[in-house]
Amino acid sequence: MAVWQSGSITQAAKTLNLTQPTVSSHLKGLEEEVGVKLFDRIGKAITPTSGGRRFYGYCKQILRLRDELKMEITQLLDEASGTIEIGGSNIPGQYILPRIIGSFKELYPDIQVVLKIGDTANIVSLVQTGAVELGVVGALMEKRGLVFESCFKDKLVFAFPPSFKHLLKKDAVEAKDISRERFILREHGSGTRLATEIALQNEGIDIRKLNVVAEMGSTEAIKQAVKAGVGCAIISERAVREDIDSGAIKFIPFKGQSMNRLFYLVWHKKRTLSPPALLFKNYLLKKKDL
Repeated sequence: MAVWQSGSITQAAKTLNLTQPTVSSHLKGLEEEVGVKLFDRIGKAITPTSGGRRFYGYCKQILRLRDELKMEITQLLDEASGTIEIGGSNIPGQYILPRIIGSFKELYPDIQVVLKIGDTANIVSLVQTGAVELGVVGALMEKRGLVFESCFKDKLVFAFPPSFKHLLKKDAVEAKDISRERFILREHGSGTRLATEIALQNEGIDIRKLNVVAEMGSTEAIKQAVKAGVGCAIISERAVREDIDSGAIKFIPFKGQSMNRLFYLVWHKKRTLSPPALLFKNYLLKKKDL
């Protein structure tokens, strides 16, 4: 590039702070490597060949890409800017993470956060493949290389429509009550489904013997089904708090046990978190009492 721009090996050597023989040697080595003569040397004059002209165009692209790479690395090292992709299972993705992201953005306005929502199994898979750097899910899963750290508490409640008058008289729900009712479940792969199965097993209830009238793929769908009188459901109190306050959904506690569970922050221990992702991870863990 220096020889082309100066039209002289001697001048190029001065520009590069090298000796003339060194520049000549590098140029000769480059011609031998690519198998094309790049310059015609006639006396002191040096003129690009047709191969040299083509080569020069690519040299400009290479140096432009080098400069772009330097800029990208500089931005990467700036932890307070850039983009991070995180995943959230239904409850944390819809009812917890949006508020966390909002307060995080107030501190770091130049960091863009992309939130993907799915069930627990889906989000764990995205973390494992590297499609997202961090995930917040409702259940522990045995996956090689993944780290789970508890971050938020959740309470499950037995929710039912106001039209189920017979349940309004009860102070607490028992195993026999659950077995009699029309029941709505989350789909397999959901953290809520897994937590529900464990809680019912603790009460001696086989989930396969419930009167299951529907299985649904989102918490919002279950909320609407309960409000429409389709049946009862075990659901996160966070998800139905506004509906409980308005009277659109009723709930009663479980007799003899509290249906508490944890949400977990998950990341891959063999993948290096980007500086913005590391910032978000540390920020989220400070909010674990939310």
